[in-house]
Amino acid sequence: MEEILLKAETRKGRGKGVARKLRKEGSIPAVLYGKDIEPTAIAISAREWTVLTRHMRRNVILNMELRTNEGIEKRPVMIKDIQKDFLGNDTFHIDFLQVSMERTIEIDIPIHLTGAAKGTVDDGIIEQHLRTVRVECLPTQIPEKIEVDITDLGIGDSFHVRDISLPGIKLLEGMDVAVVTVIPPETKEKPVTVEEVEPEKKEE
Repeated sequence: MEEILLKAETRKGRGKGVARKLRKEGSIPAVLYGKDIEPTAIAISAREWTVLTRHMRRNVILNMELRTNEGIEKRPVMIKDIQKDFLGNDTFHIDFLQVSMERTIEIDIPIHLTGAAKGTVDDGIIEQHLRTVRVECLPTQIPEKIEVDITDLGIGDSFHVRDISLPGIKLLEGMDVAVVTVIPPETKEKPVTVEEVEPEKKEE
């Protein structure tokens, strides 16, 4: 498994004032969560984070070097949530989740469709029902994505969760749930037109 190093340090105080000061100093305020640990306020270098995330894939395990009053501690972490500014450019705040490399976790894996469905030759329409699939696995087993080959799907055919093959990984979605379906063009919903009906005239 690829090891990605992230340096961080604990910080004192919370609130908008403290966070604003950190950002002015070139840091990003963050919080480290995890099972059996107290939420810890930390900070990371904004410059280092920008370089690190430029080519970082989703659901990656980061090797956090956390500087505390007692020294440097190594923590395996994942990104739980990222808050950005209103323009969506700069990272405002990050939540990290500390994980155990020996304990399974539940996580959503993105689905990536590959191939050209044969049903599209007859004007079939690809309808994707699931964008992610929730799985349970060890952190070392987390796949970057789930590739679903739709080449053999004709009109009316579906690819279900039960068709996904991930050895050693438990699928938490319903097995009969359709991931993607090729539907005939005429099944697309057509706009409903409402005809105006003139009210009947009462006889006087």
